[in-house]
Amino acid sequence: MQRIPSLVGIAGHFKGEIFPLQYGKTLTVGRSRTADFSLKRTEKYRGQTEEEREKDEDAQTVSSKHFQITMFNVRSIEIKNLSPNGTIVDGQPVESVVVEDISTRSHKIKFGATGAFSLEMRMHED
Repeated sequence: MQRIPSLVGIAGHFKGEIFPLQYGKTLTVGRSRTADFSLKRTEKYRGQTEEEREKDEDAQTVSSKHFQITMFNVRSIEIKNLSPNGTIVDGQPVESVVVEDISTRSHKIKFGATGAFSLEMRMHED
């Protein structure tokens, strides 16, 4: 077991999902199935009817590729907004921000109408 920076879904379609980051790999989050973490592949979205999806505010406000995150090392994790709808990190709108203190505190990433992740250290199998 080791502690790895991870995206933990805390609201919206991604709630309950956990995605460990990998060194040097850029991951995208969005509505498109081509995004690494796609809203369309979540249990909540797959469980909706077509009519529910059309009325779903998250499905309308999460961009196809909303933001990307790259872990260069534990002291350098870049979050980059890709959406005209914006990405908010720790309450501040960002175009690009580098997180340097993940080993001591978590960070909240909000996007779309209700989507939110906590960027935090989590235990994962080796």
